[in-house]
Amino acid sequence: MIQKTIIGLVVILVLLSCSNKSKAKQGDIVEEVSTKAQSTEVIVHYMGWYSDEEAQGKKLRHWEHGYANTPIIGQYNSQSTATLVYHALLAWSAGIDAIAVNVKDQYDHKTATALFDVIDELDSISQGSFDLKYLMSYDDQGFDLEVPLDTTLVKMNDFKDHLMVRENYLYHNNHPLFFSFDYPKKFLTAKSFRTVVDSVFQTDKPYLIWNTFGEGEDVESFVDAFYPWVQPGGEWDAQGMNWGESYLEYFYKQVNDFETPYDFVIGGVWPGFDDRNNTSWGGNRLISRQNGNVYDSTWSFVHHYNGRLPMKYVVLETWNDWNEGTEIEPSVEHGYKYLVQTIKNVNELKGSAIPENQSQFEKVKEIHDAIQINQDTISEVIKTSIQNFILQTKTKL
Repeated sequence: MIQKTIIGLVVILVLLSCSNKSKAKQGDIVEEVSTKAQSTEVIVHYMGWYSDEEAQGKKLRHWEHGYANTPIIGQYNSQSTATLVYHALLAWSAGIDAIAVNVKDQYDHKTATALFDVIDELDSISQGSFDLKYLMSYDDQGFDLEVPLDTTLVKMNDFKDHLMVRENYLYHNNHPLFFSFDYPKKFLTAKSFRTVVDSVFQTDKPYLIWNTFGEGEDVESFVDAFYPWVQPGGEWDAQGMNWGESYLEYFYKQVNDFETPYDFVIGGVWPGFDDRNNTSWGGNRLISRQNGNVYDSTWSFVHHYNGRLPMKYVVLETWNDWNEGTEIEPSVEHGYKYLVQTIKNVNELKGSAIPENQSQFEKVKEIHDAIQINQDTISEVIKTSIQNFILQTKTKL
Protein backbone atom coordinates (compact mmCIF):
# COMPACT_ATOMS: atom_id res chain seq x y z
CA MET A 1 0.00 0.00 0.00
CA ILE A 2 2.80 2.46 0.91
CA GLN A 3 4.65 1.64 -2.31
CA LYS A 4 1.53 2.27 -4.39
CA THR A 5 0.95 5.54 -2.55
CA ILE A 6 4.51 6.66 -3.24
CA ILE A 7 4.25 5.81 -6.94
CA GLY A 8 0.90 7.55 -7.27
CA LEU A 9 2.03 10.69 -5.46
CA VAL A 10 5.27 11.13 -7.37
CA VAL A 11 3.47 10.60 -10.70
CA ILE A 12 1.08 13.39 -9.72
CA LEU A 13 4.04 15.56 -8.77
CA VAL A 14 5.72 15.01 -12.13
CA LEU A 15 2.51 15.85 -13.97
CA LEU A 16 1.91 18.94 -11.86
CA SER A 17 5.47 20.16 -12.18
CA CYS A 18 5.42 19.65 -15.93
CA SER A 19 2.20 21.71 -16.27
CA ASN A 20 3.03 24.58 -13.89
CA LYS A 21 5.51 27.17 -10.82
CA SER A 22 0.57 50.58 8.03
CA LYS A 23 2.75 52.94 6.23
CA ALA A 24 6.11 53.74 7.81
CA LYS A 25 6.45 57.25 9.15
CA GLN A 26 8.18 59.47 6.63
CA GLY A 27 11.37 61.13 7.84
CA ASP A 28 14.74 62.20 6.59
CA ILE A 29 15.93 58.61 6.45
CA VAL A 30 12.82 57.01 4.92
CA GLU A 31 11.91 59.34 2.06
CA GLU A 32 10.48 57.97 -1.19
CA VAL A 33 13.12 57.24 -3.80
CA SER A 34 12.55 57.06 -7.53
CA THR A 35 14.60 53.94 -8.19
CA LYS A 36 14.60 50.61 -6.41
CA ALA A 37 17.64 48.91 -4.91
CA GLN A 38 18.13 46.40 -7.69
CA SER A 39 21.22 44.95 -6.02
CA THR A 40 19.65 44.43 -2.58
CA GLU A 41 19.58 40.77 -1.59
CA VAL A 42 17.00 39.19 0.72
CA ILE A 43 18.16 36.94 3.57
CA VAL A 44 15.91 35.01 5.95
CA HIS A 45 16.86 34.16 9.55
CA TYR A 46 16.40 30.41 10.11
CA MET A 47 16.08 28.26 13.23
CA GLY A 48 17.38 24.69 12.95
CA TRP A 49 16.72 23.55 16.52
CA TYR A 50 13.57 21.41 16.18
CA SER A 51 13.16 17.66 16.47
CA ASP A 52 10.25 15.26 16.25
CA GLU A 53 12.11 12.58 18.18
CA GLU A 54 14.69 12.16 20.95
CA ALA A 55 17.59 14.56 20.41
CA GLN A 56 20.28 15.28 22.99
CA GLY A 57 17.95 13.84 25.63
CA LYS A 58 15.07 16.17 24.75
CA LYS A 59 11.86 14.90 23.20
CA LEU A 60 10.22 17.23 20.67
CA ARG A 61 13.20 19.53 20.91
CA HIS A 62 11.98 23.15 21.10
CA TRP A 63 8.40 22.22 20.23
CA GLU A 64 8.02 21.31 23.88
CA HIS A 65 8.43 24.96 24.88
CA GLY A 66 5.20 26.02 23.18
CA TYR A 67 4.42 28.05 20.07
CA ALA A 68 1.94 30.66 18.87
CA ASN A 69 1.04 29.06 15.53
CA THR A 70 1.33 25.58 13.97
CA PRO A 71 3.30 24.63 10.84
CA ILE A 72 1.24 23.35 7.92
CA ILE A 73 3.45 20.26 7.87
CA GLY A 74 3.10 19.74 11.64
CA GLN A 75 5.89 19.48 14.23
CA TYR A 76 8.98 18.60 12.23
CA ASN A 77 12.57 17.49 12.60
CA SER A 78 14.94 20.23 11.44
CA GLN A 79 17.37 17.60 10.15
CA SER A 80 14.84 15.74 8.02
CA THR A 81 15.56 15.80 4.28
CA ALA A 82 11.86 16.39 3.56
CA THR A 83 11.84 19.41 5.88
CA LEU A 84 15.04 20.92 4.49
CA VAL A 85 14.01 20.48 0.85
CA TYR A 86 10.60 21.99 1.65
CA HIS A 87 12.10 25.01 3.38
CA ALA A 88 14.75 25.63 0.73
CA LEU A 89 12.32 25.37 -2.20
CA LEU A 90 9.72 27.57 -0.46
CA ALA A 91 12.25 30.30 0.37
CA TRP A 92 13.76 30.31 -3.10
CA SER A 93 10.41 30.39 -4.91
CA ALA A 94 9.36 33.36 -2.72
CA GLY A 95 12.28 35.39 -4.07
CA ILE A 96 14.58 34.95 -1.07
CA ASP A 97 18.29 34.96 -1.95
CA ALA A 98 19.91 33.36 1.11
CA ILE A 99 19.21 31.54 4.37
CA ALA A 100 21.11 32.52 7.53
CA VAL A 101 21.07 29.60 9.97
CA ASN A 102 21.06 30.41 13.67
CA VAL A 103 23.77 28.32 15.38
CA LYS A 104 24.26 28.03 19.12
CA ASP A 105 25.12 24.37 19.78
CA GLN A 106 26.15 21.18 18.01
CA TYR A 107 22.58 20.29 17.08
CA ASP A 108 22.18 23.64 15.31
CA HIS A 109 25.53 23.16 13.57
CA LYS A 110 24.46 19.71 12.33
CA THR A 111 21.25 21.21 10.96
CA ALA A 112 23.18 23.99 9.23
CA THR A 113 25.50 21.59 7.43
CA ALA A 114 22.54 19.36 6.49
CA LEU A 115 20.71 22.37 5.03
CA PHE A 116 23.83 23.46 3.16
CA ASP A 117 24.11 19.93 1.72
CA VAL A 118 20.48 20.01 0.58
CA ILE A 119 20.87 23.42 -1.08
CA ASP A 120 24.00 22.17 -2.87
CA GLU A 121 22.09 19.07 -4.00
CA LEU A 122 19.18 21.15 -5.32
CA ASP A 123 21.70 23.28 -7.22
CA SER A 124 23.16 20.11 -8.71
CA ILE A 125 19.77 18.59 -9.56
CA SER A 126 18.80 21.77 -11.41
CA GLN A 127 22.19 22.07 -13.11
CA GLY A 128 22.85 25.47 -11.57
CA SER A 129 19.37 26.98 -11.85
CA PHE A 130 18.73 26.82 -8.09
CA ASP A 131 20.71 29.84 -6.91
CA LEU A 132 19.86 30.00 -3.20
CA LYS A 133 22.82 30.92 -0.96
CA TYR A 134 23.46 30.22 2.72
CA LEU A 135 25.37 31.70 5.63
CA MET A 136 25.84 31.38 9.38
CA SER A 137 24.28 33.40 12.20
CA TYR A 138 26.12 32.69 15.45
CA ASP A 139 24.03 32.88 18.62
CA ASP A 140 25.90 34.73 21.36
CA GLN A 141 24.81 32.17 23.95
CA GLY A 142 27.05 29.58 22.29
CA PHE A 143 30.28 31.46 23.06
CA ASP A 144 32.49 31.84 26.12
CA LEU A 145 32.24 35.04 28.10
CA GLU A 146 35.77 34.89 29.51
CA VAL A 147 39.17 34.56 27.81
CA PRO A 148 40.70 32.43 26.31
CA LEU A 149 37.43 32.26 24.33
CA ASP A 150 37.99 28.62 23.38
CA THR A 151 34.60 28.03 21.78
CA THR A 152 34.93 31.18 19.68
CA LEU A 153 38.29 30.03 18.33
CA VAL A 154 36.90 26.58 17.57
CA LYS A 155 33.87 27.99 15.75
CA MET A 156 35.87 30.53 13.75
CA ASN A 157 38.39 27.91 12.66
CA ASP A 158 35.54 25.61 11.67
CA PHE A 159 33.96 28.48 9.76
CA LYS A 160 37.21 29.20 7.94
CA ASP A 161 38.10 25.59 7.12
CA HIS A 162 34.70 24.02 6.39
CA LEU A 163 31.91 26.55 5.90
CA MET A 164 33.01 29.71 4.08
CA VAL A 165 34.75 27.56 1.45
CA ARG A 166 31.50 25.85 0.43
CA GLU A 167 30.26 26.48 -3.08
CA ASN A 168 27.08 28.41 -2.23
CA TYR A 169 28.22 30.37 0.83
CA LEU A 170 27.21 34.05 0.63
CA TYR A 171 30.04 36.54 -0.04
CA HIS A 172 30.16 40.31 -0.36
CA ASN A 173 33.07 41.73 -2.37
CA ASN A 174 35.01 38.48 -1.97
CA HIS A 175 34.47 38.36 1.79
CA PRO A 176 32.14 35.87 3.50
CA LEU A 177 29.29 37.21 5.62
CA PHE A 178 28.11 36.01 8.99
CA PHE A 179 25.70 37.40 11.54
CA SER A 180 26.15 37.51 15.29
CA PHE A 181 23.09 37.65 17.50
CA ASP A 182 24.27 39.65 20.50
CA TYR A 183 22.92 39.71 24.04
CA PRO A 184 24.41 42.95 25.45
CA LYS A 185 26.68 42.56 28.49
CA LYS A 186 25.93 38.85 28.79
CA PHE A 187 28.20 36.86 26.54
CA LEU A 188 30.81 37.64 23.89
CA THR A 189 31.54 41.33 23.29
CA ALA A 190 32.15 42.81 19.85
CA LYS A 191 35.74 43.59 20.84
CA SER A 192 36.42 40.01 21.92
CA PHE A 193 34.80 38.63 18.78
CA ARG A 194 36.93 40.92 16.61
CA THR A 195 40.09 39.81 18.43
CA VAL A 196 39.34 36.17 17.58
CA VAL A 197 38.37 36.91 13.98
CA ASP A 198 41.60 38.87 13.43
CA SER A 199 43.67 36.05 14.92
CA VAL A 200 42.08 33.37 12.73
CA PHE A 201 41.87 35.30 9.44
CA GLN A 202 44.95 36.89 8.00
CA THR A 203 43.26 37.59 4.65
CA ASP A 204 39.71 37.48 3.28
CA LYS A 205 38.30 38.34 6.68
CA PRO A 206 34.55 37.84 7.01
CA TYR A 207 32.12 40.68 7.54
CA LEU A 208 31.05 40.62 11.19
CA ILE A 209 27.40 41.76 11.24
CA TRP A 210 25.96 42.83 14.61
CA ASN A 211 22.43 43.50 15.89
CA THR A 212 22.93 45.90 18.83
CA PHE A 213 24.49 49.28 19.62
CA GLY A 214 23.98 52.05 22.16
CA GLU A 215 23.56 49.64 25.06
CA GLY A 216 26.69 50.40 27.05
CA GLU A 217 29.22 48.45 24.98
CA ASP A 218 31.84 49.75 22.56
CA VAL A 219 30.55 48.13 19.39
CA GLU A 220 30.94 50.47 16.42
CA SER A 221 34.75 50.13 16.23
CA PHE A 222 34.74 46.34 16.00
CA VAL A 223 31.99 45.26 13.61
CA ASP A 224 31.48 45.65 9.87
CA ALA A 225 27.74 46.26 9.61
CA PHE A 226 24.53 46.36 11.65
CA TYR A 227 21.06 44.89 11.27
CA PRO A 228 17.89 45.65 13.29
CA TRP A 229 16.14 42.88 15.22
CA VAL A 230 12.42 42.45 15.87
CA GLN A 231 11.38 44.48 18.91
CA PRO A 232 8.95 47.26 19.87
CA GLY A 233 11.71 49.74 20.71
CA GLY A 234 10.59 50.56 24.20
CA GLU A 235 7.93 49.02 26.39
CA TRP A 236 5.97 46.02 25.17
CA ASP A 237 2.33 46.95 24.66
CA ALA A 238 -0.17 44.55 26.23
CA GLN A 239 -2.34 44.71 23.11
CA GLY A 240 0.70 44.25 20.86
CA MET A 241 0.23 47.47 18.90
CA ASN A 242 3.82 48.72 19.36
CA TRP A 243 5.43 47.01 16.38
CA GLY A 244 8.79 48.86 16.37
CA GLU A 245 8.17 51.94 14.25
CA SER A 246 10.15 54.30 16.50
CA TYR A 247 12.92 51.73 16.87
CA LEU A 248 13.35 51.39 13.10
CA GLU A 249 13.39 55.18 12.68
CA TYR A 250 16.14 55.35 15.31
CA PHE A 251 18.10 52.44 13.86
CA TYR A 252 18.27 53.67 10.27
CA LYS A 253 19.18 57.19 11.34
CA GLN A 254 21.82 56.09 13.84
CA VAL A 255 23.71 53.70 11.57
CA ASN A 256 24.05 56.48 9.03
CA ASP A 257 25.38 58.89 11.67
CA PHE A 258 28.25 56.68 12.89
CA GLU A 259 31.72 58.00 12.08
CA THR A 260 33.00 54.52 11.18
CA PRO A 261 33.01 54.19 7.36
CA TYR A 262 30.81 51.10 6.97
CA ASP A 263 30.27 49.63 3.50
CA PHE A 264 26.55 49.03 3.89
CA VAL A 265 23.59 48.67 6.22
CA ILE A 266 21.19 45.73 6.49
CA GLY A 267 17.44 46.27 6.66
CA GLY A 268 15.17 44.22 8.88
CA VAL A 269 11.50 43.22 8.54
CA TRP A 270 9.16 41.12 10.67
CA PRO A 271 5.52 39.99 10.70
CA GLY A 272 4.97 40.15 14.46
CA PHE A 273 6.02 38.54 17.74
CA ASP A 274 4.19 36.32 20.22
CA ASP A 275 5.90 34.31 22.98
CA ARG A 276 2.85 34.11 25.27
CA ASN A 277 2.70 30.32 24.88
CA ASN A 278 6.44 29.90 25.40
CA THR A 279 6.92 28.18 28.77
CA SER A 280 10.73 28.35 28.67
CA TRP A 281 12.04 31.88 28.03
CA GLY A 282 8.74 33.49 27.05
CA GLY A 283 7.98 36.88 28.57
CA ASN A 284 4.28 37.22 27.72
CA ARG A 285 5.30 39.59 24.92
CA LEU A 286 3.25 40.44 21.85
CA ILE A 287 3.54 42.36 18.62
CA SER A 288 0.21 41.81 16.91
CA ARG A 289 0.48 40.88 13.24
CA GLN A 290 -2.52 43.10 12.46
CA ASN A 291 -3.52 40.87 9.56
CA GLY A 292 -0.19 41.38 7.78
CA ASN A 293 0.01 45.16 8.25
CA VAL A 294 3.07 44.95 10.51
CA TYR A 295 4.99 42.95 7.90
CA ASP A 296 4.18 45.52 5.21
CA SER A 297 4.97 48.42 7.57
CA THR A 298 8.46 47.12 8.38
CA TRP A 299 9.00 46.49 4.67
CA SER A 300 7.92 50.09 4.00
CA PHE A 301 11.04 51.33 5.81
CA VAL A 302 13.09 49.30 3.33
CA HIS A 303 11.21 50.57 0.27
CA HIS A 304 11.56 54.20 1.36
CA TYR A 305 15.10 54.00 2.71
CA ASN A 306 17.33 56.83 1.47
CA GLY A 307 20.28 56.77 3.83
CA ARG A 308 23.92 57.52 3.09
CA LEU A 309 24.92 53.88 3.44
CA PRO A 310 23.63 51.55 0.73
CA MET A 311 21.20 48.88 1.90
CA LYS A 312 22.80 45.81 0.37
CA TYR A 313 20.77 43.21 2.27
CA VAL A 314 17.41 42.83 4.01
CA VAL A 315 16.91 40.15 6.67
CA LEU A 316 13.47 38.59 7.24
CA GLU A 317 12.92 37.87 10.94
CA THR A 318 12.18 35.02 10.93
CA TRP A 319 11.58 31.97 8.77
CA ASN A 320 10.58 29.68 11.62
CA ASP A 321 11.01 30.89 15.18
CA TRP A 322 7.70 29.31 16.17
CA ASN A 323 8.54 29.71 19.88
CA GLU A 324 8.51 33.51 19.51
CA GLY A 325 5.80 33.71 16.88
CA THR A 326 7.87 35.57 14.27
CA GLU A 327 7.65 32.94 11.53
CA ILE A 328 6.73 33.54 7.89
CA GLU A 329 6.82 29.80 7.18
CA PRO A 330 3.33 28.56 6.17
CA SER A 331 1.10 27.84 9.14
CA VAL A 332 -2.31 26.33 9.82
CA GLU A 333 -3.50 29.73 11.05
CA HIS A 334 -2.18 31.92 8.20
CA GLY A 335 -1.67 29.50 5.32
CA TYR A 336 0.81 30.83 2.74
CA LYS A 337 -0.16 34.47 3.40
CA TYR A 338 3.25 35.67 4.56
CA LEU A 339 5.13 34.06 1.68
CA VAL A 340 2.76 35.71 -0.79
CA GLN A 341 3.39 39.03 1.03
CA THR A 342 7.11 38.35 0.80
CA ILE A 343 6.81 37.96 -2.97
CA LYS A 344 4.87 41.23 -3.22
CA ASN A 345 7.56 43.11 -1.31
CA VAL A 346 10.46 41.42 -3.11
CA ASN A 347 8.84 42.42 -6.42
CA GLU A 348 8.63 46.02 -5.23
CA LEU A 349 12.20 45.95 -3.95
CA LYS A 350 13.78 44.41 -7.04
CA GLY A 351 11.36 45.27 -9.81
CA SER A 352 10.76 41.56 -10.39
CA ALA A 353 7.47 39.97 -11.45
CA ILE A 354 7.15 36.77 -9.41
CA PRO A 355 3.48 35.64 -9.48
CA GLU A 356 1.84 36.73 -6.23
CA ASN A 357 -0.06 33.53 -5.52
CA GLN A 358 0.45 30.32 -3.55
CA SER A 359 0.32 27.73 -6.35
CA GLN A 360 4.09 27.18 -6.36
CA PHE A 361 4.09 26.73 -2.59
CA GLU A 362 1.41 24.04 -2.81
CA LYS A 363 3.60 22.13 -5.26
CA VAL A 364 6.51 22.34 -2.83
CA LYS A 365 4.25 20.90 -0.12
CA GLU A 366 3.52 17.93 -2.41
CA ILE A 367 7.25 17.39 -2.94
CA HIS A 368 7.74 17.44 0.86
CA ASP A 369 4.99 14.84 1.32
CA ALA A 370 6.48 12.57 -1.34
CA ILE A 371 9.93 12.64 0.27
CA GLN A 372 8.42 12.02 3.69
CA ILE A 373 6.43 9.01 2.47
CA ASN A 374 9.53 7.70 0.72
CA GLN A 375 11.31 7.26 4.08
CA ASP A 376 12.86 10.74 3.93
CA THR A 377 14.72 9.90 0.73
CA ILE A 378 14.82 11.63 -2.66
CA SER A 379 14.13 8.95 -5.28
CA GLU A 380 14.94 9.39 -8.97
CA VAL A 381 11.29 10.11 -9.75
CA ILE A 382 11.11 12.75 -7.01
CA LYS A 383 14.39 14.19 -8.25
CA THR A 384 12.85 14.62 -11.69
CA SER A 385 9.85 16.35 -10.16
CA ILE A 386 12.15 18.72 -8.23
CA GLN A 387 14.15 19.46 -11.37
CA ASN A 388 11.01 20.29 -13.35
CA PHE A 389 9.70 22.51 -10.56
CA ILE A 390 12.95 24.49 -10.31
CA LEU A 391 13.34 24.94 -14.06
CA GLN A 392 9.75 26.11 -14.53
CA THR A 393 9.81 28.38 -11.45
CA LYS A 394 13.15 29.88 -12.50
CA THR A 395 11.54 31.52 -15.52
CA LYS A 396 9.27 33.52 -13.18
CA LEU A 397 11.93 34.74 -10.71
